[in-house]
Amino acid sequence: MPVFAPDTLTPAEPVAPPQGVLKRLGKTVLWLLAIFLLFEVGLRPFGYGSYVIYRPDQRLLWVPRAGSHKVTETNHQPITISEQGFRYRQLLALAHPGVYRIFAFGDSVTMGWGVGDDSTYSGALESLLNTQGCPGPKFQVISAGVNAYPNALVVERMKKVLEDNYQPDAVVMAYSFNTGFERLPELQGAERQKFLRRVELKSIARRSAIYNFLIEDLLRGLVYYRLRELLMQGTWNTAKERPDLDVSHFTRGLEEAKAAADARNVPLILLLLGSKEETSPEHPYQKAMVEFAQANHVPLVNMIDVMRSQNQKTMFMDHVHPTASGHALIAQQLASTVRGLNSYSAACQSGSNSAAAAVTVNSGGKQP
Repeated sequence: MPVFAPDTLTPAEPVAPPQGVLKRLGKTVLWLLAIFLLFEVGLRPFGYGSYVIYRPDQRLLWVPRAGSHKVTETNHQPITISEQGFRYRQLLALAHPGVYRIFAFGDSVTMGWGVGDDSTYSGALESLLNTQGCPGPKFQVISAGVNAYPNALVVERMKKVLEDNYQPDAVVMAYSFNTGFERLPELQGAERQKFLRRVELKSIARRSAIYNFLIEDLLRGLVYYRLRELLMQGTWNTAKERPDLDVSHFTRGLEEAKAAADARNVPLILLLLGSKEETSPEHPYQKAMVEFAQANHVPLVNMIDVMRSQNQKTMFMDHVHPTASGHALIAQQLASTVRGLNSYSAACQSGSNSAAAAVTVNSGGKQP
């Protein structure tokens, strides 16, 4: 057998892939792109690709981008986000003579998960106040709720609206179920910037109908919520999540909210929300809200007490989000509390006086 020295071997020439393989690979890529585009376009008439987009915000971390042709993630109901970032159809002037303005702050319940613009408790409350009992002023009720906000960000957004001088006549602060996110507002420096970049990445992904369909709809429970630590999701998926901060942290937030409202002579209403089948406050934060309201003489609308006697299937669409009927019931309870405010009575009295003066002028100075 002949022996060959290593340095006498001829190196093998690189073999180029056959032209047929490259051609088949190119066709495969084109077919995949075509299928992707077909699904992307085909899903859009069904509302996918039209979910609300959230932009990063240095103070509030994420806020809704304006959009008038959006739909809710569940049920695909119309959702309008104004240029000012609220779920409200109209732009708000800072001064609003003749208008009694209420802002509602909270999480996905307040924003109106799965219900249309007019069916949120804010929309239903506005309708009730404008059609019952007080003919003088016009009433505006603006939803400033944001999906996935923890209580700490609910308070921060309320403070921001007051600082921006929207001049509400009353504010509603709703309990948020997203207690697992309470530490997010404490992020600083590089960690905060890293989180804001994740919000931006999520906003890009959310523009895709395929992403909406596969991740946020079909695989929501399996994948979407498991990715909540990496990319911002639409809403938290549990009403029972235990806080990783003690109750004093939550109570300080309530104190800050009350102080901010008191500084502008704006009455604060606390809205205690509960989950499906909940018969009494179960979460430490829920109990703390009740105690805070009692100790500080703040009006509290306790929906846990109200909801427990109702048909749970008609009140809730899932474990925590109310149906349109549930929102209507919340609005009724809030309306009763609003009518008990001194600012409401003063607005109605002022409106009645203005109406009487107009009648006197129009009748030549004589009362009819």
